[in-house]
Amino acid sequence: MRLNNILLFLSFILLNISISQAVKCVDYNNPNYYKFINPLYNNRAYCYIKAENASDISDAILYAQSINKGVSIRAGGHSATQFSVLNKTVNIDLSSLKGIEIDVEAQTAVVQAGVQVIELYNATTKYLLATTAGSCPTVGMGVVLGGGSNYFGGKYGYMADNVLEFTVVLEDGSIVKANPKNKYSDLYWALAGSGGGGFGVVVDYKLKLYPIPQYFYKNTIRFDIVNLDKALALLDTYVRSSTEDTREKIYANMYSQLTLKSTNMTPSASITFFYNGPLEEGDVEFRKLLTGFLSCPTTNATCTPLGRVTSMDIQTLKKTFWEVISSMSYDNNPLRQFTKGRFIKKLSKNDVPKSINDIYKYAVTNIINSTSLLKPETLLNINQAIFYHGGKQNQERTGSEDSPLNSFAHRGDEAMWSYTIVAQYNNTENDPLFSGLRKIVNSKLSSFGDKLNNNYPDDEVEDWQTGLYVTKSNYKKLQEIKLKYDSSNYFKFPQSIELPKNKNN
Repeated sequence: MRLNNILLFLSFILLNISISQAVKCVDYNNPNYYKFINPLYNNRAYCYIKAENASDISDAILYAQSINKGVSIRAGGHSATQFSVLNKTVNIDLSSLKGIEIDVEAQTAVVQAGVQVIELYNATTKYLLATTAGSCPTVGMGVVLGGGSNYFGGKYGYMADNVLEFTVVLEDGSIVKANPKNKYSDLYWALAGSGGGGFGVVVDYKLKLYPIPQYFYKNTIRFDIVNLDKALALLDTYVRSSTEDTREKIYANMYSQLTLKSTNMTPSASITFFYNGPLEEGDVEFRKLLTGFLSCPTTNATCTPLGRVTSMDIQTLKKTFWEVISSMSYDNNPLRQFTKGRFIKKLSKNDVPKSINDIYKYAVTNIINSTSLLKPETLLNINQAIFYHGGKQNQERTGSEDSPLNSFAHRGDEAMWSYTIVAQYNNTENDPLFSGLRKIVNSKLSSFGDKLNNNYPDDEVEDWQTGLYVTKSNYKKLQEIKLKYDSSNYFKFPQSIELPKNKNN
């Protein structure tokens, strides 16, 4: 009996030595590793491991366990709240996993976790194939886990709706594939839409691709921010009065930005319109939206139109999707920043535009024009945006082969739109002023809604369980799956799925 115990102990020692030799855990002090991480947070991992494949991830997990450390997972590095790099953890870096395998005939792609949206479209659009992804070009594939929405969402649904299979490394180091038809179908359901949740480490995603036309219609309406209430009401009315077919083909968002270079400190404001269909149809639909921005009472000869466009020429406006996505700004400067996001039911509510304007007024009065700045800001940006989530995105999943069930709960009329704010600056000395801005933003969030966007985590909200997962039954099911695949709650991070109360450590 004693001999068996000795042999087991020696085996354990040899296994740990083998694992330690298999991984290279780099000292956390390497400054280049934290270069593009939000410096407003000061999390520092125990060490980090650059994974090259699934086996590396498995070894990294087992290594972290052997030294009694938890893990945190970094892929695209877009976590504004720095949930991707946690203190005293072994940080597993997936950014080197850049593989993309496209099956043109089957219209699928297997995409590794470190691939960015811009890299995915660079690969697929060469074959005139694409799928829904994130709206920011440099976000990583982890955006799938929290939904994933952009220009294609209306027609194809969320990115999470288009995952056919996940390759996942579990808490015990095993590597499994989860899809709607195999024995890991519950894990598939949980991963697709729960924001990661802490079930395992996703290595790659098998995505459904769709044939796309060579050119798309894309146009922009610019307007003065003082008319935001009228602009949002027109946008909301246009979408809700459109046919279901039209709502699936369009994409529209309101984007505004306040920077130090803004003329007279007035935020820019615009509505972007995109049509996933024939160019001529897109032109017709855009003109329907534009009509409200250009109309003036016949009795008012001095009326100024609400909005303005640069061009209405289809040949000038038509864009390949690569031109559309690559034209978006994706500077990855390591600015101090905070971000908030909420789903919205109706844009026509007066308190939505009022809150947006109030936030800007506070920023101009108390920061930009303030004499309290301890050090001049050169890169200050405050962006507020409204994103469209209509069409197939807010339709319930049917549970069929073409529409497998998943855990993403923000569907229906309550989630037609979402609001996002990103505030960025570069000087530590001005943290107190921006803390004041954050307080104002927090006080206004209830006017947008109480449903949280998993891809814009809010580390200050209390009832995140309801905000993220909407219903108790949805969250309870996620907890049961968490217990099944991670009974020790090893994959734990802020706002990760909790174990059932009687099972929590």
